[in-house]
Amino acid sequence: MFPFDLLSFGAVKRNIGTARAFQMMIESWNMVCARSLLRIHIDTSLRFSAAWLVDEPHEFAMRVLKGERIDKMKDKDGRRLTDAHLVSVHTAEHPWLPDVYKSLSGYVHFSGSHIYDSVASVGDQDRTVSLEVSDVDLKFPEFSWIEVLDCFRETTSILARYLRGYAETKKLSPAELEEAKRQLTPRQKEPPSNP
Repeated sequence: MFPFDLLSFGAVKRNIGTARAFQMMIESWNMVCARSLLRIHIDTSLRFSAAWLVDEPHEFAMRVLKGERIDKMKDKDGRRLTDAHLVSVHTAEHPWLPDVYKSLSGYVHFSGSHIYDSVASVGDQDRTVSLEVSDVDLKFPEFSWIEVLDCFRETTSILARYLRGYAETKKLSPAELEEAKRQLTPRQKEPPSNP
């Protein structure tokens, strides 16, 4: 058992719990909470992937286990592992990520997003505003529900890719792992090359 194994178990546990809660929110037509959970889900995948940006993934895992904040740690190039940096690392492969991340950040903390979601309609002619305070969000069009589901699936695939990479790495002997690391260019250093 390695420190990174524990980090992996934590990521999987958070993923499973978030996925179950997300399913419940979709089934109950609660878009506000579904979006909050999607943002949490993105956080798990991004922060788990940070281990591939550091020199010593097991040390990184130990620091997380000791309670250090990932966004205060630095990658092997000296850049802080902020959410913005982690989003930028994944943008080439997931171009939807920056806009979705930015939009969903308003759902984690109470913000204007919650106010706008309470508006049911705005009258063009008489300048009236109808508000709806409910735990059911039926005003969202079908494409919004599909989009949130697609983003959740894509985010799951990010985490799954890194977990598969780590599983493959665990099959290698220390000598095989070092040889694999030497053969990879910096651009190619993705799962299963690091932990």
